[in-house]
Order: sequence, then structure tokens, then C-alpha cells
Amino acid sequence: MKSNKGLALIVVLWVITLLTIMASSFALTIQRESAIISGIKEKAEAQALAEAGINYAVVMLFNTNAEQQWQSTNSLYEVNYAGKNIRILIADESGKVNINYADKQQLLDLLNFAQVEEAQADSLSDAIIDWRDKDDLIGLNGAEEQQYKDAGLKYRPRNNLFNSVEELQMVLGMTPKIYQQIEDMISVYTKKAAINPATASRSVLLTLPDATEALVDEYMQQRAENQRNKQAVVAPDWYNSATATSNVYMIISEAMIERGSTAATMAVIRKGQAKNGLPFQILKWVKDYSVRSLFLPENDQWIINSDV
Repeated sequence: MKSNKGLALIVVLWVITLLTIMASSFALTIQRESAIISGIKEKAEAQALAEAGINYAVVMLFNTNAEQQWQSTNSLYEVNYAGKNIRILIADESGKVNINYADKQQLLDLLNFAQVEEAQADSLSDAIIDWRDKDDLIGLNGAEEQQYKDAGLKYRPRNNLFNSVEELQMVLGMTPKIYQQIEDMISVYTKKAAINPATASRSVLLTLPDATEALVDEYMQQRAENQRNKQAVVAPDWYNSATATSNVYMIISEAMIERGSTAATMAVIRKGQAKNGLPFQILKWVKDYSVRSLFLPENDQWIINSDV
């Protein structure tokens, strides 16, 4: 009899232990699912705010009040909307390396900045030129149709201008790593090889002849001060170049909500009457844009006007 009672007690204890484990597992599952749902909600909220930031930037960029109008000289702004912070970068595309018109040296300087090995940079720059030129003549270390066939690729060079910066990924020798490093430094929206330093990013400025980190950082500080004081932004004295703008702008909007969750949207717009009656045309729109966060502490010094 005592033996049966002992067995019954053991069974009860095992049942209690099993139920406790099941309850704990269920609670943990609920907790994890709640965290996932909360994360999805925060990401969606941040994405919506980032898109709102793009629209707000367009309004401020085209504001007819000169005192309130936002600038496009690689200008960083911070605003608060619905209790959340949004950082917005506006840059005229004239400050980028145009892969349709850049000469050999500009391409080499761009690839060298991305720390591409010298021989690889030489062949890749020639392959870029071969892709966009209208003939089938092979550059010294370039690539035309036969080289693409030999590499097992099912396409050949366009032999015409790049339609998009993404097309650069198809050039023989281009790797995902190299492309990722230079993606935000290149453009196809202007029609000149010359880079406008007044609208260029720090990365692009470092590719210019005679540029050093000290000279570039000093110039960026002065440029930021000029923007804050509503003064004209001029080219640095160590780089002789025109500061013509393009009327095509890249806008990056990044929103931050609780626990540091962020989301970024990027748009490229062209100023001018569009078919839908708007005073601008959207050329590109990228959700979940992969970008080095605008909220990094190192970017605090570049904010032109904080409304937070």
C-alpha cells in the first residue's frame, strides 16, 4: 500500500514538473512572439516616418521662402514628428562621380578610395569604360563581348550609357563588396564628368586631386557653418572646379523610434514639372535603404538646423 502511495506521489510530481515545463515553454514562446510583433510594429512605424520625412524634405526643398528653404549641399537636417526623431540628408547629384562621363583617372580614384587593389582597379575601370562606349574595341585591360562569354556570362556590354547605378554590378570584375562601398558615391543623373565639391559627401571629396583628410574635414566644417548662416557655399581653394548644380537631388530620410530602432528611405527626384502636375519627378524610391546610419554620433556636428 505504501509502495502504491509512493508511486502515485512520484507520478504527481512528474506531472507537476511536466506541466511547469510546458507552462514555462508556452510563456517563453508568447514572450518571443510578442517581441517579434513589437519589433515588426516598430519597424513599420519607423518606415512610415522615414517616408513622411521624404515628403517633408520635398516641401522644404521647394519652399518659396528663402529663409525657410532647405539646402541641397549634402545638408543634414533633424526634425521631430509625432514625438520621434527623423534625420534627413539632401544632396544634389552633381556632387557624385558620374559613371557615364567619369574619365579613367576619376574611376581609378573612386576605386582606390574603396581600397581596390591597383591591378584590379585598372582592369575594372577599363571594363566600365568599355561597357558604356559605343564600340567593340577592347580597352587595354577592359572587356567586351568575348570576355563576358569567356567568363560564362549570358549578356554582353551595353555599349551605351548606364541606365542606372545598379547596372554597374553587371560590369565584368565588379563585386558586391566593391559596389556596396561606392554605391552612394556614384550617379547617372548628371551629364558632366566634373564633380561639384559644394554638394559632395566627405567620401567623394576624398577622391579629388590633392585632397587630404585634414583639408576635407576643414572644408566640411566651413561648409556646414555657411549653410547654418545662410551664406553661399563655395568650392574649396585646393580644388578648382565650377559649382554648377543639377536640379536632381538624393534625399535620405532615417527615422528612429524606441530602443534605437531605425528605418531609412531613399529617393532621387528631379525638379521640374511632371506629368502628374507636381513640380518634381520621382526618379528612384528605395524602402529599407541600406545606409550608414545618419544617427551616428559622428554626424551630430553636420546637422544644419535641428527642430528636435
